[in-house]
Amino acid sequence: MYYIKMNFPPLNLAYIASYLLDLDIDVEINDAKVHNFNCWELERKILKFKPDLVGITVYLTAVINECFKIAKIIKQIDPKITVVFGGRHPTFEAEQILKSNEVDIIVRGEGELTFKELIIKGNPQNIEGISYRANGIIVHNPDRQLMDYSDVRLPARHLYNRNKYWIYTVRLETIEASRGCPYSCKFCITPNFYKRSWRSRPIEKIITELKMISKNRRISDIFFIDDNLTANTKRIEHLCEKIIESKKKNEIRDFKFFAQIRVDSVVKAPQMVKKMAKAGFWVVVIGIESIFEDTLKDIRKNINFQTVLDAIKILHRNDIIVSGNMIIGVNLHEEEKDIKKEIEFMSKIDIDILTFSILTPFPGTSTFRELEKKGLLISKDWSKYTMIKPVIKTNKLSPKKLSELLLFSFQKIKYFNNKKGLLLRIIRRRGFLFILNPVRFVSSLKAFIKMRIFFKTLRIK
Repeated sequence: MYYIKMNFPPLNLAYIASYLLDLDIDVEINDAKVHNFNCWELERKILKFKPDLVGITVYLTAVINECFKIAKIIKQIDPKITVVFGGRHPTFEAEQILKSNEVDIIVRGEGELTFKELIIKGNPQNIEGISYRANGIIVHNPDRQLMDYSDVRLPARHLYNRNKYWIYTVRLETIEASRGCPYSCKFCITPNFYKRSWRSRPIEKIITELKMISKNRRISDIFFIDDNLTANTKRIEHLCEKIIESKKKNEIRDFKFFAQIRVDSVVKAPQMVKKMAKAGFWVVVIGIESIFEDTLKDIRKNINFQTVLDAIKILHRNDIIVSGNMIIGVNLHEEEKDIKKEIEFMSKIDIDILTFSILTPFPGTSTFRELEKKGLLISKDWSKYTMIKPVIKTNKLSPKKLSELLLFSFQKIKYFNNKKGLLLRIIRRRGFLFILNPVRFVSSLKAFIKMRIFFKTLRIK
């Protein structure tokens, strides 16, 4: 994960921009991450565009300090420019962020309607979903109700460079078919951000969007960024049928798809998986978290571990690559031997890609409140909230021991758990030419070298 080229398009900004295009204003999207802007380049952009307002999406808690740096540069150029932060972290940490003089306004929750109303009114007073600072006093307006997502506008993709985004050496776009999740895992921020709801878009609109993306001949893959694409299995079956039908008519390209799904939906509807494979889904990401039943129950995962094993078998029968994640420290009562047992056990499981992370209690999650209350949260240095640096201790394990266990998992599993099986599935789904593509081969070789260097630097004292 830390050595593979991976950049996702700023789809959230494209959605917000789509609600501004019918206003008499100029709108521009700048992706500082993918373009690797330095201070001088950012200053040049600001001086050239001369914005009245700059919105900054805090896409990860760990990047909040970088966002503050950008805001500071903007204010140094022109203090009159209004700086607005949005995203999941600002939604739950609005009070703290607004103590910074560089940030004027926070958009909490979904941004499309709130941001548009802010532009139209020109001030944040009485706008739902807004927090702001007025005469040194921080004001939190009431929450905004969730929008009618079934009628959401198509994202303004033309405002960003669509050929700059990659994952696993393939050029990709992203698409969103639903928002939220009907489940309530303790460590996940999604339930609280979307007010414990799950909403879907009409399948016809998703197909229309895929047809539009098809006009860019350089895009080969699409990542469904839904937190839980398969929340409604019948709906996904129908979506896959429409994709298959549209591909046969050459209305959309022969895209390959990535998705985040739940294992219980796979076991519940194996026929859905078969249709997904036929439609072009070739990589899925699943949350495993733990092998222990009491842990899965405590974190409200609502699955058992046997379901994980059954789901992997079903996915592999359909030649779908499976990437899973485990969380070290998710059970506050586990001892070192328990976690090492998990790692040893998972090293023998036939899963293609396996990552481990340290429990990281993001603001807005039930886990954050629980650990803060129990005195187990040891740091609010948000830059450390990367899931590989410990910001907690557990009832049995120190931060140092959590780090050691993470390093142990890296050394034991090394990311690719079943290299031969993975290679065979890639060949069956993408063909030999996919593997032998010179650019992809060189990129994969560089990633492999970086991976080897990364693991050689790991030392457990």
